Amino acid sequence: MSLRAIATFDALTSGGVGNGLASWYEAALSGPLRDLVEQERQGTAFTLANSRADERAVEREYQPLFTGWATMRQELLLEPALAHVLFMRRPLGRPFVHLRSANIGSRGPNMGAQLLLGDRMGMPDDPVFCADAVEFLVAALDAANPAFAWMGVDAPATDDTNLDCVLNRRVRDSVCEARNLLRGYSWTTVCPEELLRTLGGPDALAASGAFHRVIPLSGGGVVLQATPTVADYADDAVHRVFLALRDVLPPGMPQFDPAHPELRYFPADASSST
Repeated sequence: MSLRAIATFDALTSGGVGNGLASWYEAALSGPLRDLVEQERQGTAFTLANSRADERAVEREYQPLFTGWATMRQELLLEPALAHVLFMRRPLGRPFVHLRSANIGSRGPNMGAQLLLGDRMGMPDDPVFCADAVEFLVAALDAANPAFAWMGVDAPATDDTNLDCVLNRRVRDSVCEARNLLRGYSWTTVCPEELLRTLGGPDALAASGAFHRVIPLSGGGVVLQATPTVADYADDAVHRVFLALRDVLPPGMPQFDPAHPELRYFPADASSST
């Protein structure tokens, strides 16, 4: 079961979108992927690392990554239209880690970033693996005040969130409205500063009892970890998170999406008083 983290950076991201992207990659490579970087150095892992400034630009490659990272980081600061890092074991096989970013919703400044950790990186019932994954999210976003972020095993392999799918919301709309309405929620959810104020601040969210950890970000916003492990994120936990965040969730009655049966959500209209 793969753990996926996604983040949305926009024009109001502290330090700019480029800084948000560079921080996302850097936190991943120095955190959950640090052993893989060392394995690449030793020749037991293989990476494909690329970026493209825009759709018409020639793709830039950074191989090996352990020597090309400084150059790639400078490119990320310039907000390339897309970038990615794939890790594979030798002999070459199926990628089991994917670190990527790309334009999201519309052409700049909105960018989405993702980190996919395959099941060989850790298990959803392992408290240490789960705690380390949340620490990555905090490190990546601490100075950014992103428009949105989440982490879980129920994210679609697209830029959509759970609520985009079950409320039939266009990604473009949910990204543009991300600082007015939360794009979604999962095992770990990141609210931007604007929505955190509506929810009463970190203390109010901690007092709700819905979250295992409430971690304020220094640049604004908060990381909300619902349960100690991903495996603990059962229906009752989903319900508690929904109730704690309903004041900033988009209205509408969720409808089951057969294309994404893995999605987790509470089946109620957030705008309803019941």
